[in-house]
Amino acid sequence: MKFQCEACERLVPLEVFRVEAGALVVACGRCGAESRAALTVAAAQPEAVAAVATPTPAEPSVRPSVPALRVVRTEDATAVATGGAPVRDDFSAPPGFCPKCVSPRREDRESCAACGLVYANFLAEEHRPSEVLAQGWRALRERWADWDAHEQWLAQALARGELAMAGRLYRLQLAQAPEDAQARRGREEVVRRAATASSAEMTHAEVPLAARRAKAVMMGITLVVALVLTMMAIHFAAGAFLGGP
Repeated sequence: MKFQCEACERLVPLEVFRVEAGALVVACGRCGAESRAALTVAAAQPEAVAAVATPTPAEPSVRPSVPALRVVRTEDATAVATGGAPVRDDFSAPPGFCPKCVSPRREDRESCAACGLVYANFLAEEHRPSEVLAQGWRALRERWADWDAHEQWLAQALARGELAMAGRLYRLQLAQAPEDAQARRGREEVVRRAATASSAEMTHAEVPLAARRAKAVMMGITLVVALVLTMMAIHFAAGAFLGGP
């Protein structure tokens, strides 16, 4: 069983925990920070609480359950209701990630090793989606498990020239939920569509250039042929003049 640490945003095994003031307090084995799980979520899944309170090593191995012990915030209720869909509406990167490209961030560095951003120069308003794309993203949360909905939203992002922003939103979701298969698939689809669009633009740009080159060659050939014919005509005319009566 795992839980999501509030401090480092990682999914870590449940190893150290205690009950304090009516709440389950769990300690992150990686960064040492403590997080609390609300009893309302635990009550909704009594079998998960029983498994934590009375662990039985002989039980068969099962897939780690994240929602049962995920730290409860105000927006977590929305995540449960939408089946794990994105819950952040401010479109900002969580702590520990670059605010621009959402790559893991080192606290001892002043700039991002992935995108080169100087953190002090970051302007949040320059990295927000348009209102149309943002509304589409919020609507997508309600149909997160439906891949057709993702396809439609990606098509809208491509048509608006915001495919890169769509990729950033998927990366934001993965920063919060690394095991989200839909977000991972969406990020890969953004890369694929971007590569396809770039290839199409290059092909479109090459066509006029090839046409201009072919036209120049044809004009050169025509000029040479015309010059040869002119010289032959002059030669025949001179021969006829000299060989006359």
